[in-house]
Amino acid sequence: MSGGKGRSRVLDTGPVESMQPDRLTNEPNDELDGVSPEKEAEATEQTIEWAIRRYHKVQGPSAVNDKVVREQRIELVINGVPLLAMLALPRDVEALAVGFLVSEGLWRDRIRLPEVHFDAQAGKVMCVGRFDEDAVETIHRRWTFGTGCGGGGTARDLSLLDECRPIDSRFSVRVSQLVALGREFRQQSVLYRMTGGVHACGICDTDRLLLFAEDIGRHNAFDKVAGMALQRGLDLSDKIAVTTGRLSAEIVAKVIAHGLPVLASSSAPTAMALQWSRRFGLTLVGFLRGGRMNVYTGYQRVAADDG
Repeated sequence: MSGGKGRSRVLDTGPVESMQPDRLTNEPNDELDGVSPEKEAEATEQTIEWAIRRYHKVQGPSAVNDKVVREQRIELVINGVPLLAMLALPRDVEALAVGFLVSEGLWRDRIRLPEVHFDAQAGKVMCVGRFDEDAVETIHRRWTFGTGCGGGGTARDLSLLDECRPIDSRFSVRVSQLVALGREFRQQSVLYRMTGGVHACGICDTDRLLLFAEDIGRHNAFDKVAGMALQRGLDLSDKIAVTTGRLSAEIVAKVIAHGLPVLASSSAPTAMALQWSRRFGLTLVGFLRGGRMNVYTGYQRVAADDG
């Protein structure tokens, strides 16, 4: 991805004041340098261009091409049988599938992962292996629609979280390190700066950002980086997850399932997220902005800097 591509450029449509009123709408003849906004996007494209009229305070409109994030309907197919479909950014889809399957308890083995192949043209991600049959068969009955976008939610509840181990990691991180990681994480969000339409998630050690993914939903973004970590055999017991948006119960459940000791966001937590974090020993950090943060649970893992 290139930050330069995210700039809007002014179309040569003549003085705005000379436009007819009907030219201020996205009509079929309102084209983008000869390319209609209704043109079918390529299967792997993350954005489209759309003709807009931009207003600034009391000034008249300017005609520009705007970058808009593009979601795709992606069907998850388990051993040849369609399981569910999700709306997601068509990038890192195989990692998304792996992360989702483990996050939701459909796949148990962290070493031998399922075979996964994404057919971008068909919008299907094919997953083959020995799945937990009970979890697969009951996922629709157990599914709780969450607070996020992209159809986010979770099949986990407290009874299923009881299958997860409490996080007893002695890992710790300094306040200054969290602040620096939050800054690096925000700088990495190129697609967000380009479109303003995505969430992001990253996995870090105490010194740097290791894995990063963006998606229209923060649930998908976390599953992507979790899947990347599984594909690389990365030990998550001494790592930090950083995410955008609310620290909701669904995100906390996914983090607990993967055994990460710390989860941080620039936003706020929900009550159930706090309860689950305390119960399973997760350190939850909210409002990580600038030089400040709130630590809600697992206080022992966040150390003040000397002096």
